[in-house]
Amino acid sequence: MAENPFKDLESSEKAPESLKRALVSEIDTIRNTSIIIDLYVGNFINTITASLNTQRGESTITPEDEL
Repeated sequence: MAENPFKDLESSEKAPESLKRALVSEIDTIRNTSIIIDLYVGNFINTITASLNTQRGESTITPEDEL
């Protein structure tokens, strides 16, 4: 059986620490941005939905919420 050709592609060198820190920083920035967008957009959509349901006479508050 032939040797695995993908092992020839692997490099024995390691990435520099500054590159690792930059990558983790970018991932954190993307995650935090998505959380902020989700909070603003999600709450905005929930508010509109609740407002429309209230205008139709549908209650968005359940008896459990009133306790």
